Amino acid sequence: MSLPRLSRGDRLLWSVVLVATAMTALVTWLLLPPEKTGGIVERPSTFYNVGFGTKAAYLALDRLGYPVKRLRRPISEETLAGIGILFILKPSVGLQDYEMKELEGWVRQGHVLVVVPGRSELRIAEKRGRAATPPEAPEPSGPSQRSRRSELRRRLGTAFEDWFGVGRAAAGREQRPAAHAGDSAGVDQSASGVELDASDPLGAGIRHLVPGSDVRFAKPALRGPLANAPAKTFWKDEQGTFGLRVIDGDGAIVALADAYPFSNLGIGEADNGLLLGNIVRELSRLSPGDIAFDEYHLGFPERDWSPVAMAKLMLSGPWRWAAAQALVIAVLALYAGAVRFGSPRDITRKPRRQHREFAEAAGRLLDEGRATSLAAETLSRYYRDRLCRALQLESEADNARLSQAALARSGQDIARLLAQAQGAATRRVGRQELLTIAQGLHRVVEAIDHGS
Repeated sequence: MSLPRLSRGDRLLWSVVLVATAMTALVTWLLLPPEKTGGIVERPSTFYNVGFGTKAAYLALDRLGYPVKRLRRPISEETLAGIGILFILKPSVGLQDYEMKELEGWVRQGHVLVVVPGRSELRIAEKRGRAATPPEAPEPSGPSQRSRRSELRRRLGTAFEDWFGVGRAAAGREQRPAAHAGDSAGVDQSASGVELDASDPLGAGIRHLVPGSDVRFAKPALRGPLANAPAKTFWKDEQGTFGLRVIDGDGAIVALADAYPFSNLGIGEADNGLLLGNIVRELSRLSPGDIAFDEYHLGFPERDWSPVAMAKLMLSGPWRWAAAQALVIAVLALYAGAVRFGSPRDITRKPRRQHREFAEAAGRLLDEGRATSLAAETLSRYYRDRLCRALQLESEADNARLSQAALARSGQDIARLLAQAQGAATRRVGRQELLTIAQGLHRVVEAIDHGS
């Protein structure tokens, strides 16, 4: 098989394509490693096994036998189907208005949301803008400012700032490393000023909890659609409220001020792991189903295989017409240049085999196997059949009838030759003797056939 014959221009083109493909694959592999271990931005992702990740919590629930999964699509009725408890921990990608409405309706139908409010890009931009504005300068509040903020809010989404108010604790208060719960029901206020509601099933068996940061819920803690919802504080300290349980319709919302208790580093401290187990155990009775960790709003959406994604981008994005035109031009160029990938091959005719070759091959096989008696039997039966047809006798005729018919037809006495052939088929004979018998039978048959 010969290699395809390409012109110099075609070889150069294919070289450029192969080098570009290799470079793209290398860059993709470097920017998107196959295993996520951590990132520059601290996200409580179940893909991360560094301190601020939540992979340990995900694996712990999986080993306890709970049906855990990762949600890597936008929140909708289809993606929430079958989910009983949804964890949304400090989303870095804002939730859109339709997602918040879908989530609100899903909770009111009897499901459970475990949430840690985050900071959306809009909140970060507003904070930077206030820092850059002098204190004495009035804050713009005209219609244009409100419409611009509404547009940013619609485009960037929210990280539950519309539902909860969170912020840093007041300066000067010392952060306590742990919270202690008493044995009796109700609220136990220890000497450190930390309070845990031991009557709430979420605090069952808990002795110590570590918040890990000074982020607390503000006053009022609930905003927007949750402003009038019944809420219960199950974890607070002298710096403020850290854990809330909100009843919303037939469902519930468990809100923590920070994701540290569920992180890989924090879940092993004090009874933080027991708090996670209590939340899942108690609330899965209220809302059975899968336990999902939201990864879409942490920046890990479900993506297609890189070549497929690039092809979809080229064919569905603004470059689709350019890609279609390039494809048409390439096809026309190949047609106009009559480019062939390989030269035509001539048909190879195999020579026809001769009967002599088959006979020689069969003879060598019988000779190497020392089966002279089998060869003698085959040859004797073959020439006997030919004699019967030439003398117009049935194939079962005996040697005497064959001899008489041959003598009457050609004047040859073949009785002795037939007896030798019959005897060679029942005993082992040499190659020379077998050749002599076969030649004699062949001459008799040829003489009778041709009348000589």
